[in-house]
Amino acid sequence: MLRHGESVWNAEHRWQGWADIPLTAAGEAQAAHRGSVLAREGFRPRALYSSDLVRAARTAEIIGAHLDVPVITDPGFRERDIGEWSGLTTDEIDRRWPGMLEKWRAGELPALPGGETDPQIVARFDTAFVRALAHVGTGMLGIVTHGGVTRLISHRAGADPHTFIPNLGGYWFDVEESGALCNPIAVDTLPSDAERQTIE
Repeated sequence: MLRHGESVWNAEHRWQGWADIPLTAAGEAQAAHRGSVLAREGFRPRALYSSDLVRAARTAEIIGAHLDVPVITDPGFRERDIGEWSGLTTDEIDRRWPGMLEKWRAGELPALPGGETDPQIVARFDTAFVRALAHVGTGMLGIVTHGGVTRLISHRAGADPHTFIPNLGGYWFDVEESGALCNPIAVDTLPSDAERQTIE
């Protein structure tokens, strides 16, 4: 499971959510680099699934071309709907909702203003994941999604929720017979992204 490449709003430090923001040229290069590395390492999934938002779908398209595998988009793999915070910078959020960002990061709020709760995200992710597993059977599966979703799902599988997930970062997982993800192992960070702050 990988986070998409750098988007225009990542570069501007704007929160995105469901806003359909394209990749930057750097984001396309990141995706090509990750695809090349995965191909060299022999990763051959039966399919590459992706969020339908363009920053993830384009990332998957680039990686899929390197791996020579089909790419299938599914809205179940979308980023968290962040409601009224979409398009804002962290400074703008702090000015309009003083103290709320700290409460959100501390897990004291069920959702952002007008946004999704964790259970809502998990439910739609799990539904999409079951569809993807049914398609690939016992084969390998790749998913290109978003930072917030990756953090939430990897935490459920046992990863530290505070682990930095850069663009094209993510986790390898095993899948239990029940279909649950387990044994998260962080994907190697791309050198150019090692110090970038993640924005939802």
